[in-house]
Amino acid sequence: MDSIKHSIAQLTEHFNSKMAEFQQNLNSNMPAASPTSNIVSQFNAFRSFVLTALEGLQLQVELLSKKCDQMEMRSRRKMLLVHGVPEAKKENLSANVSQLLSEHLKLPELSVDSISRCHRLGSSASEKPRVILIKFQDPIMRNKVWYAKTNLKNTGVTLSEFLTKERHDVFVAARQRLGINKCWTRDGSIVIIGPDGKRHQITSMAELNTYSTATVPQQVSAKTATSSNTNTQEIKNSQGVRPKRNLKK
Repeated sequence: MDSIKHSIAQLTEHFNSKMAEFQQNLNSNMPAASPTSNIVSQFNAFRSFVLTALEGLQLQVELLSKKCDQMEMRSRRKMLLVHGVPEAKKENLSANVSQLLSEHLKLPELSVDSISRCHRLGSSASEKPRVILIKFQDPIMRNKVWYAKTNLKNTGVTLSEFLTKERHDVFVAARQRLGINKCWTRDGSIVIIGPDGKRHQITSMAELNTYSTATVPQQVSAKTATSSNTNTQEIKNSQGVRPKRNLKK
């Protein structure tokens, strides 16, 4: 879908360039008093029509992309990502993770039978343990685990939602603009606290641009500047990980 968007953008840019070049040649080679000078107005009408058609096509592609993103996110409603669990050879992930979460989250009902799939993502290429993807048998248990995640504080293990690439990019951008304490995820959506002090639920970059400023306001004190640099490094080290915040009402 991204490649289609890029192709349309390139096509629009190429069309505008060629039409501008053609109009310049047309204006320079045709006298204003010529009886065929209405060709200029016909050309302008044609160009307007094509640009309108391209804009309509772009909107349709964006709508289709949004629908695909929603469907993909819906297919992940039973999934969570677990970060910080040490790796071991021939590990029984389902048993290890279910036991770890059951003990720390105080959920005795969580067992191996609660998990339908459990595996690490990516290839082992560093000393840092790979993220673990868990798919639960039902969304109820998944939500119990998710809303009890504050009990993992100081354990070195964290949880995050399995966002689509587009939503993950929006989440990272929101943390960079607003700070890690003013955005988190819930049920696949990104929740932000905008400059107005209100909570907004977003899923796209366009919505983020609507509710947030383009950059984080600059601070004047050296102490605040140091804190800002520290937060930026934390963002780079924990992209895609939701701040530990309890949203259960």
